[in-house]
Amino acid sequence: MGEGHNTAARNIRSALERESGGQALVRVEDPYTRTNPTVNRLVQKGYAAAINNYPRLWKAVFALLSEPRVIEGMGPLFSELNKAVEGMVREFEPTVIASTYPVFGYVMQRVRPIAGEVPFFMVITDSTMINQTWYRYPCDGAIVADEPTAEVLLRDGVDDRKIHTLGFPVGLEYEDFVPAPPPTNGRWKVLFFPGGPAQRAIETLRLLGRHDSIETTVITGRREETRQALLRAGLPVRGELLGWSDQMPRLMGSHHVFIGKAGGATVQEAIAAQIPFLVSHIVPGQEEGNIALIQKTGIGALVANSPSEVAQVLEGALRNEGAVWRTWRRNLVQLQKPSASRMIARFLLERSSRR
Repeated sequence: MGEGHNTAARNIRSALERESGGQALVRVEDPYTRTNPTVNRLVQKGYAAAINNYPRLWKAVFALLSEPRVIEGMGPLFSELNKAVEGMVREFEPTVIASTYPVFGYVMQRVRPIAGEVPFFMVITDSTMINQTWYRYPCDGAIVADEPTAEVLLRDGVDDRKIHTLGFPVGLEYEDFVPAPPPTNGRWKVLFFPGGPAQRAIETLRLLGRHDSIETTVITGRREETRQALLRAGLPVRGELLGWSDQMPRLMGSHHVFIGKAGGATVQEAIAAQIPFLVSHIVPGQEEGNIALIQKTGIGALVANSPSEVAQVLEGALRNEGAVWRTWRRNLVQLQKPSASRMIARFLLERSSRR
């Protein structure tokens, strides 16, 4: 539902084209938009509303989808989706197929007679806490971001020979990435993606505005109502207010701390960019696993209780010339896999059915 699945797919495409010297013909498709774009947009809006305003409701839905026979029971709803994927396979005649969205494991079961012996792989974009839909259905292998995620699959009975820990497919620009150095002027730059009600973002930014050493860039994405609310409130006090941006690598490379929700792609891009992560909004379900990764590896902190907690933890991390921040940064260096997209591309090219 989020943008992380599409981001992962596009990054893999770029790496496949690069690794094949431009010889590989690669298509990135979102069959949902092909089958029923109107319903798809409504579902995406519902998902956004749920994670920002009714997170407990989304947690219940997430848990339900992980239960056996739930997706199977929805089979009739996927009939058009099955036809769309079947049509793509017939038209494109792929030599290898990879999915960055879990439900296509189920769909590919129906398409297998058409696809024949073409290898099919799942690229899991979540970490540590994984919905079983990702790996419940037959495939030739699962590509995961890290060892904790691989351990989850192993515990659930996935054959270890089918688990490939290659990293999360971040953009190729992160390979030669230079992160923001500690400030020499005492001014720390914070990148803030507000989640939840707009009032919570307003309170957070007012508290951050009390610290002369903090400059905040706010990105509201497609949440125009939040951007308008911040404009009316005259926030941020110091910094910049943006809406949608496709400049995440540049922004992450010019800021010292990221504050926002722990989406799969966002967390992995933050790791690649070596920017410590403060989780200010919890989306129950898959993002709880990403939060666990942040806490377990010591690359940031969970600060979702209140706006005052965000401000207090951030202030503490930057105290004493950023002593805690520097520890987070060192841990990030140990964790990052900036060439993961290339590794995944090589893996897929090597397993293409027409080498």
